Amino acid sequence: MTDRMRNLDRQRRMSEAVKAQRRCMACHSQHDKYEMLRLVCDESGRVWPDVLQKAPGRGAYVCWDNTCLSRLRDRHLHAAWKDRDIMSGQTAKLPERSAVALSGLCRQYVQRQRHGLRIGRNAVMHRMWDRTPVLIVLAEDAGIALRRQLLEAGARRSEAGLATDFLAFGDSALLGELVEREKVSVLAVDDTPLNKKLRQYCMWYRQLKKTE
Repeated sequence: MTDRMRNLDRQRRMSEAVKAQRRCMACHSQHDKYEMLRLVCDESGRVWPDVLQKAPGRGAYVCWDNTCLSRLRDRHLHAAWKDRDIMSGQTAKLPERSAVALSGLCRQYVQRQRHGLRIGRNAVMHRMWDRTPVLIVLAEDAGIALRRQLLEAGARRSEAGLATDFLAFGDSALLGELVEREKVSVLAVDDTPLNKKLRQYCMWYRQLKKTE
């Protein structure tokens, strides 16, 4: 490859990196677009979260943080979609709409792993005896005794060289919704590459809820 071709390739990669950056409407900081929440506006003037960033039309971006979402005002939305008549009250609805969208995606990822899914204390503790990697999803309102029992089992697995990861997500009612139960304090799934997205969605969900 000649020096000229190398320079052109470098410029192309730098240009692509810049294009992948987006600025938050609220705090004005710039981040990788795939680490931000994309918002879209429908023809009725309602604004919706586009978590997968696949919806058609012009999008606007905001940090995955309840602080930034709470800073949004009507003027931000009108500036983003000057050709739309934005309905009033959209900014107040965005945090909950975003949380619902995330919980729905988490439900999809958990249910896609039903063959390795274990629900409840006894089933999860039994799963901890297996030697394959496991991801434990724990409700944030789970009891102290359950937390201690799981951490001790995880420590024993670690001493044996077995991979165990813990992930917090919502309360027991929300965790129950993921598996179509009333309330669930803990569940376990086989830890596979599929869970990379699940971890991301759970992290964003916690960021949305952390100031509430």
